[in-house]
Amino acid sequence: MIKRIITAVSFLYIFLCVPLLTGTDSYSVLGDENWSRERLAPGVELLRRHFEDLFNSPQFISILTIDLKESHVKVRFATADQFGEERLAIPDLAVRSGALAAINGGFGHGGPGILNSGIIKIDVVVLPFLNDEPDELYFVGGSAIGIDEKGSWHFRVREGTQWLDEWVEVDHALAGGHMLILNGEIFPVVEKEEYTTDREINHAGRRHPRTAIGMTADSIGLLMTIDGRHSSKAEGLTLRELAHFLINLDCVQAINLDGGGSTTMWTSQHGVVNHPSGNQRFDAEGLRLLKNGVVIYTQE
Repeated sequence: MIKRIITAVSFLYIFLCVPLLTGTDSYSVLGDENWSRERLAPGVELLRRHFEDLFNSPQFISILTIDLKESHVKVRFATADQFGEERLAIPDLAVRSGALAAINGGFGHGGPGILNSGIIKIDVVVLPFLNDEPDELYFVGGSAIGIDEKGSWHFRVREGTQWLDEWVEVDHALAGGHMLILNGEIFPVVEKEEYTTDREINHAGRRHPRTAIGMTADSIGLLMTIDGRHSSKAEGLTLRELAHFLINLDCVQAINLDGGGSTTMWTSQHGVVNHPSGNQRFDAEGLRLLKNGVVIYTQE
């Protein structure tokens, strides 16, 4: 399945860049060598790639793939509050959680004690979250991923502008922003770019660093970061571009998490592996302090 994902990404690259490949050997683009690929643990791999021209722009994409059929691999949500802090950088949060790898999580609006915008649930307990965004940010917290007691992943769109229940079917939950893919289809608002407020247009319709979490038809979990705000090296994606990229990876469910300066991916072997944009340099140093993250760890 992992090879299928790599091939699908390469196919998307060719599809979008046909004019650039005219007269060249396209076979090399299809090969696995186009990705930097590393096995972090049984069932967990890290893929990274710098695209010179994807969606007519340079991009740097990092993907953690998780075989959800491997029972020893766990994906969970962690908060700085668990460690007595209001905010932590993702490397600190990951190390304190004993994680193998991690990405940033949901949106961290709200004051002290508010751990996410939209539902957040850890070990069956619903934690304090912001449930009443200002009108121009109505989309924040609009979708969520949930994990049940068996480790199965579920995706849900919030009804209306507030979470009105505790999503009792899952033990762990984390809200993000827009739903990207639902039941194998790009979510209509994203596909048609039917955004209604200036904040939503700026957030969703323009290119920014992105973080997303999704699941393929073959139960492979994908944790993805797309770097951005580096015009000559990594521009970032709109939500529509991100959704098309994910659906070409065979994703059947996916949500957008917090992005922009929050977009971060970390592994225990290498530290920060993407290029957070906070310091406006294409390096690993521009980290932001965040309220929560998504962590991967393994159990014997």
